[in-house]
Amino acid sequence: MYINSLRMGVRVRHSIRRLWPFSQGAVTLSRHESVQQAPRRWKSVIESVQRQKEMIQTNGSANYWRGYCTQSTSCVTNRKLKVVTSEDARQVTIVWKDGVESIFHSIWMRNNCHCSECKQDHSGQKLINVGKIKFNTTVRKASDTDDGKLIIQWSDGHNGVIPLDFLYEHTYSDLTNDFRPSSTFDQPKKYPTLDFSQVSSGEQGVLQWLRDLNEFGFCVLKNVPQEDGMVQKAAELIAPVQQTIYGVQFDVVSTPSPINVAYSPVGLDFHMDLIYYESAPGLQLLHCLKFDECVEGGESTLLDLFYVAEVFRKSNPQEFHVLTQIPTTFQKIHYQRENPVHMIYQKPIISLNHRKEITSISWAPSFEGPLSVRPEDVEPYYKAYHIFAEAIKNSAAKLEFKMVPGDLLSFNNRRVLHGRNAFTLNGGIRHLQGCYVNIDEYKSKLCYLSNHLNDKRPIKHVGNQCWM
Repeated sequence: MYINSLRMGVRVRHSIRRLWPFSQGAVTLSRHESVQQAPRRWKSVIESVQRQKEMIQTNGSANYWRGYCTQSTSCVTNRKLKVVTSEDARQVTIVWKDGVESIFHSIWMRNNCHCSECKQDHSGQKLINVGKIKFNTTVRKASDTDDGKLIIQWSDGHNGVIPLDFLYEHTYSDLTNDFRPSSTFDQPKKYPTLDFSQVSSGEQGVLQWLRDLNEFGFCVLKNVPQEDGMVQKAAELIAPVQQTIYGVQFDVVSTPSPINVAYSPVGLDFHMDLIYYESAPGLQLLHCLKFDECVEGGESTLLDLFYVAEVFRKSNPQEFHVLTQIPTTFQKIHYQRENPVHMIYQKPIISLNHRKEITSISWAPSFEGPLSVRPEDVEPYYKAYHIFAEAIKNSAAKLEFKMVPGDLLSFNNRRVLHGRNAFTLNGGIRHLQGCYVNIDEYKSKLCYLSNHLNDKRPIKHVGNQCWM
């Protein structure tokens, strides 16, 4: 979203990227994370955005997550507005009290009508039959009311209404497709840990946990009871567990005939789990139940792949581009198991939106099938692939630590690579229990708690392929 500010009579545009919903805790700055980190010339507009976020709060309970205004807010109440319809009736211009103009296309407004015929009030879902709306629908008349609504008559005979709050929040007339660099995730300055008692004590503790996951990509919960099933109970503080081919909950313990390489003592290179799914797991939780002192090795390793990819974009722009264009084949084909599996999914390693921002990355070399692309793409792909693999291997952002019983490692599987050093049991036991949480349900809980608890910190991309 672009916020216009008037300075010495000149309108200046400032690029601000809005993550859904536009309310406290859900604005991401496209270049800087906070007022303190921003250059002086940016501070005024960032502070202005924060004030605007406060203005559209609905008494501590933001209800814009459905995509519709469900409560009246103060962002346009009692504003002196000017509503002008263009000569061809294809656009409506609203001039707000602060002098900023917002232009809306008639067809956009028709598709966002809030009347009872077009939107169900309780659920917030659209009722519009889009097949009956003509693309050349225009506005015949538009006027604002004292209670903050825009009453509209369309050329198709429909009479509707749109809250001015909704229009003020969703103005798009200054949005462009200009390149805006992705938020880079700096190397962690601290080791994010929380005591499980803090997290399990209430919503504020859960929010801090989710915030650490969003900020750093991972967080270790300490002193989690060493009981079977506690990992699932912890996960359910966020959302229902995501069931996969490994069930609702799985045990990471060395076995004679493993159905996954993780269930053996060999080392695991950096990877993401189940990336051959259309929607790979979002959060992964691993609870250490037992890690005997006699066990040698087995340290956990983590690496923020978004950070590595942004560094790679700068150092190897051509190879970076190749990895956004040529697809990799990810697969899991294993019939010799209780539930036979045959999954193949082809996609680029790096996905970008229309502004060239990274929206998702996939990396799991152990679960790659044969490359299936045009002959002329084979060598460019493998050149870029191996250079990127080298960047991952040599990254200074790698973290390594040894879990102890009672630790619960949680991380964003769509952003952070994880691995493990090889280990020798020496007669001991290394037993972790794990489960997953869907990435969108994690983000939903984070957005909800941020708004509900009036948290003002920005939310970073979570790697779920969303273009916003």
